[in-house]
Amino acid sequence: MYHDHHFHPLGYTQLVNGLELFDARDIDSLLGMVSEFGESRDGPIVGQRVNDETLADGRLPTRTDIDDVVSDRPVFLYRYCGHVAMANSVALELSRVDETTPDPEGGSIDRDHSGRPTGVLREDAIGLVADVLAPRVEQPTDEEVLSALAGLIDLGLGSVTGIVAASDPMWCGVGDELETICRLAPELPIDMLLYVTADDPAALTLAATRIETAGGRIQFGGWKDWSDGSFGGRTAAMYQPYTDDPSELGMVRLRHEHAITMGETSLGLGGGVALHAIGDRANDMVLDIHEDLIGRGADPSKLRIEHASILTEAAVDRMARLGVTASVQPAFLASEEDWLLRRLGDERMNRVYPFRSLAEAGVTLLGGSDAPVENPDPEIGISSAVHRHGINPTESVSRSVAQSWFRPPVFL
Repeated sequence: MYHDHHFHPLGYTQLVNGLELFDARDIDSLLGMVSEFGESRDGPIVGQRVNDETLADGRLPTRTDIDDVVSDRPVFLYRYCGHVAMANSVALELSRVDETTPDPEGGSIDRDHSGRPTGVLREDAIGLVADVLAPRVEQPTDEEVLSALAGLIDLGLGSVTGIVAASDPMWCGVGDELETICRLAPELPIDMLLYVTADDPAALTLAATRIETAGGRIQFGGWKDWSDGSFGGRTAAMYQPYTDDPSELGMVRLRHEHAITMGETSLGLGGGVALHAIGDRANDMVLDIHEDLIGRGADPSKLRIEHASILTEAAVDRMARLGVTASVQPAFLASEEDWLLRRLGDERMNRVYPFRSLAEAGVTLLGGSDAPVENPDPEIGISSAVHRHGINPTESVSRSVAQSWFRPPVFL
């Protein structure tokens, strides 16, 4: 059985039982799917996996688009990367997001020429609406959670590294992620190593204690956080501007000193540190954090970079020298093949998803899906690592090497 090293259990449950919009061909068909879904249930409508890159309109739906089909209750839709969301006018009004609302640190609100929010929210701005709507959204039942996870067995998965929130959930309307998994621990159909998103040491300590006393098939893995966003949302932190938007360098979401405090807390609890980094600038920032932690006595094998999507040559060498792990998601290659070149330009494409370079440098690699961002079928990730979908094919690896990334941790 395989292991998915980066998996969001409650976000995936919501996707399995909810509204998926990835295959919409244009905004009209997407809105038709939203309207049809809303007819089957009351309350706010939450949808996942909007893919603006394949919509004929070539853009994300705005508040006015969504208002045309649903104007009497909140609608909240996530871009498939999870780093951008779209809200209709009711959702924005309930959340009191208007032209006077400032951009939060680590996030932004898209605005029209008059300064009015368009309904498109990026990174930490998503929480302005999600946190208000969450109590109004029907949460997944225990049966739905267990059924969704049991379905992973048919894909060949016997265990996952699950990412759960200790406070505000990562997906609107999924409820208390940590408590749900801990409560269901004795009934889980698969083993789960849990990395927890938490804002302060006390919350992380309480989460580790809750996990270790829950019994069942779960284990505390460590602390997880984000240093930047995604290529798709143009929020991954880059050294050079995006080729298709020269005004944009992405966003930084993590403070070095806070990361050191949280990292030392997690390591002291017997866990590790897993930090999301997509852009080349973000990856160097995370390596600074990891190097600082190592200098304070941390075991390098406990330190992970989640994604490591674009790296400088110096960063590859530095990862190998430090001995930190790259937790990669090869399935991104399949979903980004049609637009990544437009986003990054020719010059940077030879540094993106450098799997072979990392492996040859001696960096330990782990494979995951980031579900619900991607399909959790490990075969998709393994195949993508081998065939590359035309993206930087010199970084292809053999099937046996790719399969090895999806092996379960020895301590599960």
